[in-house]
Amino acid sequence: MKNVLVVYYTQSGQVVEIAQNVVRKLEKSSKIHVSYHKVKPVNNYNFPWKKDNFFDVFPESFLQIPCKLEEPQPDVLTKKYDLVILAYQIWYLTPSIPINSFLKSDEAKVLLKDTPVITVIGCRNMWIQAQEKMKVLLNKVQAKLV
Repeated sequence: MKNVLVVYYTQSGQVVEIAQNVVRKLEKSSKIHVSYHKVKPVNNYNFPWKKDNFFDVFPESFLQIPCKLEEPQPDVLTKKYDLVILAYQIWYLTPSIPINSFLKSDEAKVLLKDTPVITVIGCRNMWIQAQEKMKVLLNKVQAKLV
């Protein structure tokens, strides 16, 4: 059996819906087990944004300053995955603060090292600059972007 992990952060639920559509056929296979890990900031970024909150996260987002995250469920960290699908939002031309924080965590180093990773982005436009930053972050945790 192949193990696939979907790591995601979503404010409105759209990103997880996109990821579920991507893995729908995988979940129907008897040879593939799909698990989900929602990245959860200790201090959540509520949606819809209030004006002050929207502008307040700009510096931390663009500069890729991490926030504190809740610990992942222990069962997520005990498996070796054959593939990780990383579904994320873009904030200010950069991966969202929660995803950036996850990628800078010790947990990401464990989960992603030498593991193939497919990125899935939920956005309207101007995504390429964020994906270039994502490549750097994945390289630092020794993931294999596919």
